[in-house]
Amino acid sequence: MLHYLVATNHYKESDMLEIKAKYSKMPTYSVDAVFKDEPNVTYNYTLYDGKEWFQLGPSDGEIEGNQDKYKHIDTKRLQGTE
Repeated sequence: MLHYLVATNHYKESDMLEIKAKYSKMPTYSVDAVFKDEPNVTYNYTLYDGKEWFQLGPSDGEIEGNQDKYKHIDTKRLQGTE
């Protein structure tokens, strides 16, 4: 996950406050990422088809109408909402 954020999304490792992997029923594996400049927001990612990271959270409902509130929404996600 850190590699994805650094290599694909051009963040620095020093931008991250916390990255925590979880195992659950759905999605089976997910990662919560918290950025230093936005410590009260948790961005949730999952590995889609075992090939590509996909951002799940914050939810689309939270983002809609509040895009300025969230600094680290994945650009792939925004393309789907325009």
